[in-house]
Amino acid sequence: MPDLKITAENAAGEEGVESSAVSAPSAVRLSSPVASRATWASDLSTAGRPGVALASTWLPLLREALEREGVFRFPLRGASMRPTLPMECEIEIRPLPAEVPLGALIVFVIDDTLIAHRLVRRSGERWIAQGDGRLGSDRPLAPEQVLGVVAAAYAGGRRCWPTASSRSLAAFWIARHWALRSARAVRRTLR
Repeated sequence: MPDLKITAENAAGEEGVESSAVSAPSAVRLSSPVASRATWASDLSTAGRPGVALASTWLPLLREALEREGVFRFPLRGASMRPTLPMECEIEIRPLPAEVPLGALIVFVIDDTLIAHRLVRRSGERWIAQGDGRLGSDRPLAPEQVLGVVAAAYAGGRRCWPTASSRSLAAFWIARHWALRSARAVRRTLR
C-alpha cells in the first residue's frame, strides 16, 4: 500500500498539529505515487486568514487520493483521543463504508482542520463526534465534512489500535458521551 505523506507547517514554518488534528497549514505537501501532482505551498492564503489553506482547496485532493488508493496513512498528534490513541501516531484512513456504526473513529473537517474523533450519535442528517479525551462533543457535522474512517493506528511502527477490546470500549465512550450530555443538561436546569 503506497503511503500518502502529508506535511503541514504553520505560518512560522514549524510542523505542528494539535488536538488530534492537523490545522489548516500555510504549506501542505501531499506525496504518494498517485498524488505527487497535489503539491502546493504558502501562496495559498485567504483574505481573512493569510497563510492558511482552506479545506475547500486541500480536501478534494485528500478525497481523490483516498478514492484512488483506497487507504492512506496520516500523521496525527494531540491528546483529544487519549487514551484510545497515543498522542503521536499514524492513522490509516479508509473511505466511508455504506453504514458507519456508532463508535467508529471518523476523520472530518471543521474550520479547515482535519480531525479524528469518535462518532457518538446522529441527530437527523448530522453526525456528532467527540474525542475520547474530551468532555464535550464537536459541532454537528454535515456528511460532506466527513472524509473517512480510521481503520488502524500505528505508533513506533507497531499497530496500537484497534485492540481486542476496542469494540466494547467504543460502547463505553458512547455511554460516557450520553452521561456527560445529561449531566450538562441537569447543570443548566439547576442554574
